Amino acid sequence: MTMLYRQRLLLALAELAGGELDEERARLLVMLWSVHAQREQRQAPYEFVVWGKHWRSFVLEHDLQALRLRRYLTPPPGVALAAVAAGTSFLSQLRPGDRRLLAQVWEESQSFAADRRGALRLLRRELAASSLSKEVSRGADDAVCLFTLGYEGLSLDAYLTLLLSHEVRLLVDVRRNPFSRKFGFARTRLAQALYEVGIAYLHVPALGVPSELRRELETEEAYRALFAYYATDLLPRETESIERLAALIAEQRRVALTCFEADPGHCHRAVLAAYLQQQGYIEAPIVHLTSNAVSHPARQNLSSHDQRQQILPALDDC
Repeated sequence: MTMLYRQRLLLALAELAGGELDEERARLLVMLWSVHAQREQRQAPYEFVVWGKHWRSFVLEHDLQALRLRRYLTPPPGVALAAVAAGTSFLSQLRPGDRRLLAQVWEESQSFAADRRGALRLLRRELAASSLSKEVSRGADDAVCLFTLGYEGLSLDAYLTLLLSHEVRLLVDVRRNPFSRKFGFARTRLAQALYEVGIAYLHVPALGVPSELRRELETEEAYRALFAYYATDLLPRETESIERLAALIAEQRRVALTCFEADPGHCHRAVLAAYLQQQGYIEAPIVHLTSNAVSHPARQNLSSHDQRQQILPALDDC
């Protein structure tokens, strides 16, 4: 099994520490590393979800577990190189910029031993102010809104941060088959991560697109034809699921539809959102969230006709 580059960064961190770190300090170092990378406009190895007094990286926890299962690291609570990794130089496998940044982080971290709590508070403030994360105050926004979000190009941590920062209370998974080889996005693991940050999860497979219809979507015409069929043929058959979803939007107020594709224009979730609005099931604005953490609220002010022209351009020909 190929080792991910970010996992080599973790092993290099343990190597720099002489082969062993306690887990709390390792997490602080990774957080500091991510903050420095953000300052230099470099890609951070990990992102963090910060909410209330909590902070964590689900991906970091997963990588530590994976490295332990593969016997590169010893069991917790430490982050120590196992015998299989002890004779390997992971530092030498890093890109020069990452070696420099790691050395800088290690030097700066020497003050952690004296005031680890103070360092944590400082780093959490920096994370909350950066694009790596956004600290949110739950309950700040109660306006009804329907969001859509695809996880393509997002880590689980960045995905959760987007949902939290927009006060989403319920995530509705509209994949027909909620499986993914990408960490965090198969149904069971996604539902658990959402639960841990205070977001409810619901899977509605009836509102997904059958897999046989998603094959060979290589042209815009193919997408237009699929979305027209989805809106005019499939969705009218699912009145019960549609009405249930509309009721949940009214009740929960901040609801997001999710699927895979980053571009809502290439995903049935945008068609579903527009259908709910056009058919009078909801009056809530629709906001499409994207993987670069930029939301697109412009469509919420468009008329139903204009939305249909942008999201369902093929319907006028049906």
